Amino acid sequence: MEKTILGTIHGRMIELLEDPGLAEGQQVEVRVIVAPTAPPPMREGLAKVYAILGERYSSGATDTAARHNEHQP
Repeated sequence: MEKTILGTIHGRMIELLEDPGLAEGQQVEVRVIVAPTAPPPMREGLAKVYAILGERYSSGATDTAARHNEHQP
């Protein structure tokens, strides 16, 4: 059986974030893969910019070149 469970290192101990569902005393093989850290939270101003860009991206206009001349003098 193979299962991926996230955990946290405390000295030489690993604290699992969920029950592995194994019997007490069961031997296991552990492979340690360092989980990527979460990116820092986005600042409010930058979040607003991304929200605006997201609205433009999902506007439904798939061929923006066809509408290029609409905004030309």
